[in-house]
Amino acid sequence: MATMVILAVPLAALLVLFILPMLELFWLSFSSKSGLTFANYLELSRPVYASLTLYTFKISLLITLLCLLIGCPLAYFIARIKGWLPHWIALFLVMSLWLSILTRTYGWVALLQRNGVINNLLLWAGIVDEPLPLLYNSFGVVVGMLHLLLPFMVITLLPTFRAIDDSLIRASLCLGASPLRTFFKVFVPLTLPGVVAGSILVFVLAIGYFVTPAILGGGHSSTIAMAIKTQVLTLVDLPLAAATSVTLLVISIAALLVYEKFSGVNRVFGGGTR
Repeated sequence: MATMVILAVPLAALLVLFILPMLELFWLSFSSKSGLTFANYLELSRPVYASLTLYTFKISLLITLLCLLIGCPLAYFIARIKGWLPHWIALFLVMSLWLSILTRTYGWVALLQRNGVINNLLLWAGIVDEPLPLLYNSFGVVVGMLHLLLPFMVITLLPTFRAIDDSLIRASLCLGASPLRTFFKVFVPLTLPGVVAGSILVFVLAIGYFVTPAILGGGHSSTIAMAIKTQVLTLVDLPLAAATSVTLLVISIAALLVYEKFSGVNRVFGGGTR
């Protein structure tokens, strides 16, 4: 009885804050002035929406890959150094998440614009003869989102790297395995749960980002989240926006299931055969 009482509060919160809104969104996606219809979903078959969805997933996958390539060495370095320094680095990573996304995004506008800090440094050093187009394109979107999402990857990977038993690495080397074989046969399987968890977190966050692509893309790098904003505020078509949101959710879940198939995400949750 006590267990049921304890579970009642989180289950009620889950029902009120997540399940009921999702059901309402799903119902709204089939509504119209004449009743229930599939027209909202048929509207999404237009090439413009397919292009926006494909671009959103390409950007999200690229951001996830870059966060892995940069975050893994950084997390490993933080986890392996001794003393007080790793604690302060981890603290600064967490504190960076407290800063406003809008403030950090406009910071990149100041850095990447044609007369910004980066272009002025490149011109001063003689590396380029004219300012580079670093802003209001896909490059600016990738840089801004990478800056915002990299801490999530590093923070997720840190516990995994800290939990690695160095004796397993030494044992593999002592038994004759090469460093490369040790890396793929010992180190990678040990870090896979953290890598999968961090990748899922970054990928899901990247799919739904709106502010950063809207500002740094300048309207030239539209995502599906920006299309939903247009459907709500400009077209005032809430059923179409709901259908777009549901479709994006279904595609995201499907992508994560495929990722689980090839990456073994069940290890993160303690699954697998026994």
